[in-house]
Amino acid sequence: MVLSKLVVNIYTVLLEVGLWFMLVIGLIGGWAYHGFLGAVFGLITAAISGAVVFGAFLVLADIRNRLKAIEARQ
Repeated sequence: MVLSKLVVNIYTVLLEVGLWFMLVIGLIGGWAYHGFLGAVFGLITAAISGAVVFGAFLVLADIRNRLKAIEARQ
């Protein structure tokens, strides 16, 4: 039981790190391609792509956290 909770917590952290990494790569790639405006466009594009790729998993993690909070209140 402890190991499965640890794996889920590590997975949640890896999702968040992956999302931040995607944003940084989008920012750097956009900057290298077109300067400041490219960086803004790269950041926006990376944020939308990250929401599509990682969003469903982060929503599931949020549901899990909310269920734990409801369980703790009872």
